[in-house]
Amino acid sequence: MKLIGIDPGITATGYSIIDEKNGITGGTIRPKQDDTYYKILQICSKIGSLVEDNKPDYVALEKVFHHKNIQSLIRSSELRGAIIVTLLSCGMKIVEYTPSQIKLTTTGNGRASKKQVRYFIENAIMKDSPRLSSHAIDAVAIAYTASRKIEHDLRRRV
Repeated sequence: MKLIGIDPGITATGYSIIDEKNGITGGTIRPKQDDTYYKILQICSKIGSLVEDNKPDYVALEKVFHHKNIQSLIRSSELRGAIIVTLLSCGMKIVEYTPSQIKLTTTGNGRASKKQVRYFIENAIMKDSPRLSSHAIDAVAIAYTASRKIEHDLRRRV
């Protein structure tokens, strides 16, 4: 199974690819534009290329959660919507998880800190890999959660 995990963010979007054959890779999309709409366009274009180049079975996204800043929530929601349209236009199966589901799957504690999630990803999953940005680490955690949940669901159906 091959998965892409995406941690949407207007200034930096993390992504990861989990491939049973090639392992785990990740990176960060940092749009160069100042205009929000062009940032969204750049991020979606890069995600479309990642999907086309890797042909994953699923793409996993983090569900939106509340922000203290309403403008940030609106921008995040606009970006997620654009990413979802991009993924659907590529024919992708999309799965979504809340931050607490991701924390529970990676650390065993749905209220774990970002630091605890990072520790697990770096020490249990990405042992010999180069250090990734916090956005890419979040994307690995999202993809890892998807892989565990999808495999669990597939085993349950058999």
